[in-house]
Amino acid sequence: MSGSHHSHSAKPRAQMSSELDPSLHAHKKGDAKHTHSKQVSNQNLLLIALVLTLGFSGVEGAAAYFANSLALISDAGHMVTDAAALGLALLAQIISRRPPSPKHSFGFGRAEALAAFVNSIVMLVLVVWIVVEAVSRFYDPHKVDGLTVTVVAAIGLLMNVVVAWVLSRDKKSVNTRAALVHVMGDLLGSVAALIAGVVIQLTGWMPIDAILSILVSLLILKSTISILHESYHFLMEGVPLHIDYLKVGTDLKNVPGVLAVHDLHVWEMTPSFPALIGHIEIAEMQEWPAIMARINTMLLDKHGIDHVTLQPEEVGADEENDHLDSPSVGSSQFHSGNTFFVECSSGDAKHRMAYHAWGDPSNPKVLMCVHGLTRRGSDFKTLAEAMCHDYYVVCPDVVGRGDSDRLANPMLYAVPQYVADMTQLVKKLGVSQIDWFGTSMGGLIGIVYAAMPNSPIRRMLINDVGPRIEPQAIARLGSYVGQPFAYTNRTDALEKLNQICATFGDHLPHEWETYNGPMLIEREGRWIMHYDPDISVPFASVNPIMAKAGEMAMWHAFKQIHIPMLIVRGGQSDLLSAATVAEMCKVNPYARSIEIPNVGHAPAFVKSEQIALAKEFFS
Repeated sequence: MSGSHHSHSAKPRAQMSSELDPSLHAHKKGDAKHTHSKQVSNQNLLLIALVLTLGFSGVEGAAAYFANSLALISDAGHMVTDAAALGLALLAQIISRRPPSPKHSFGFGRAEALAAFVNSIVMLVLVVWIVVEAVSRFYDPHKVDGLTVTVVAAIGLLMNVVVAWVLSRDKKSVNTRAALVHVMGDLLGSVAALIAGVVIQLTGWMPIDAILSILVSLLILKSTISILHESYHFLMEGVPLHIDYLKVGTDLKNVPGVLAVHDLHVWEMTPSFPALIGHIEIAEMQEWPAIMARINTMLLDKHGIDHVTLQPEEVGADEENDHLDSPSVGSSQFHSGNTFFVECSSGDAKHRMAYHAWGDPSNPKVLMCVHGLTRRGSDFKTLAEAMCHDYYVVCPDVVGRGDSDRLANPMLYAVPQYVADMTQLVKKLGVSQIDWFGTSMGGLIGIVYAAMPNSPIRRMLINDVGPRIEPQAIARLGSYVGQPFAYTNRTDALEKLNQICATFGDHLPHEWETYNGPMLIEREGRWIMHYDPDISVPFASVNPIMAKAGEMAMWHAFKQIHIPMLIVRGGQSDLLSAATVAEMCKVNPYARSIEIPNVGHAPAFVKSEQIALAKEFFS
C-alpha cells in the first residue's frame, strides 16, 4: 500500500502480467458498445482468396514469360502482389483480433488500416511500372503468343471472379476492401489479357497488348487512391469522413446545461468505431450526471458516436487565480521543500504536524499531497518540484511519521484524526479550495475529507486505493509495518527498504535514494524507519467485522463525492483490484480511472510519464 493503509494509485507490480485485466477493458453501462475483436469468418475469406491467388500466380507467371505478353505479365505481376497483399491483409486480421494489452489498451484494430495503406502503396508502384513498360513497347514492339495469352487469361479470369466474389462478402473492412482492389485489378487485367490475346490471334496487331495494359492500370488507379486516402486519413487520426466536426461542436453547445465546449477531438480508435474527448463547461458540478446523459444520447443518435470521454469544468472555479504570475525561483517567498508546523488537537492533547512546501505561499492554488501508511511528505519531492510553478504544493508528514509528533494514544492513528489534522492545515493556509493527491492511505483520507459538507477539495487524484482493500495486501502490510527494522549500515538499511518497496516500480539508484532515503533516520548508531512503530496498533487490531464496517462506510463516503476524480491503479496492485476500480467508476459518475503498467502498489510518481499524468489531470 505504498506504505499506506489504503492506497488508490497506479498498479504496483513486482512482476506485471503482460495481459490487461479483462475487467479494465470491459464496457459497463454508459460505455461504448463497440468490440475490438474481428470475426473469424473474415480471416477465412482472406485465406481462401490467398490460396487460390497464390496457386495460380506461378502458372500464369510461367505462361507470361513464354508468351512474351505484357498484358499477361502485368496480370501475373498483379497476382503475385495480390498474394502478398492478401497475406498482409490476413496477417493484419490476425493481429487486429489480439485482445487489448497494457501497452495497447484499444487493441490492434489499426493493423487493418496500416495493411490497407501498405497495399495501396504497392499497387501504385505496380501501376507506374506497367505504364512505363507499356509506353516503352510502343517504341520497341514485342512479339506476343496470342493463343497462350488467350487460354491463360481465360483461366485467370475465372479464378479472379471466384476470389473477388469471396472477398466481396466482407464489405466493412477497409483492409479487405484494399485487398479486393488488388483482385479487381487482376480481374480487369485478365479481361484485358483475354481481349489482347484474341485481337492478336485474329489481326496480329501487337500494340493492343500495351494499350489495354495502360487502360487497366488507369482504371485500378482510381480505386487505389480512394483506399489510400481513407487509410491515410484514419492513421493520421483524422475526423471520421462521415462525421461533421463543426456540427458535433455546435450540437454539444446546444445541449441544455452546457455553457461552452473546448479541446474537442473526434477520431476513430479502430475502423468504424468513432471516439470523442473534450472539455465541457457547466454552471454547477451537481448537474453533470444529467448533462452527460443528454450528451451521450445526442452524440449516439445524431452522429453515431458512442465512445465518449468528457471532462466537466465548473465555470468560475479557477478565474480567481488567473491573474497570478508564475513565482520566480529567486523570490524570497518561494519555498523549496521548507518545513513548517501546524498545531493540531488529539483528544485533550495537542500535537504538531509537520508539512513541507514548494512554491509561492501567496498562490491560492494549493495542491495537497498526502502519503501512504508508512511513508512521509518527502515522497512527493520530485512531483512537487514539477508542479510548484503552478501550485503551492504542500506535503504533510501525517502525525506519527517524519518530522511530526508521535501520539500518546496509538489508537488515534486512524483516518478520523488524520482528516481533523488536514482540516487544521487547510485553515492555517488560509485558502478556500485545494486539489488533493492521495497515495494509498492518503487517498482514503482524501475520500473521507472530500465527502464532508463544505469540503475544500476541488479535484482529487486517488493513487492506488479504494473503499475495498484486498486481503492479500493487508497480510503483506502486516508483515513489515511496525516490525523490527534496524541496521548499523545505512546502505544495508536502504537496500532492505528498496526490497520492501519493489512494487512501486523499477527505479534507478538515485531515484531510490531520493524516494526512500528520507525514510531512514539514525538513532544511537542504528538506522531505523522514520515512523512511530505504534501506527501498526490500530491496523493490527482490525477484525473481519470491523473491516467490513469500515469498507461499507468508505463506500458510502465515496458515493457522496461530487468533484472530478482520477483513480490511478498500478497494473499489478495487490491492494486495489481492477474490479474495485470498475465498481468505483460505476457508483460515482465523477470518477474516471487509468492503469499504470509494470507497477504494483503503488506508483511512486517520480517517473516523468507519471508526473505528466498528474500535471494533465490538475491542469
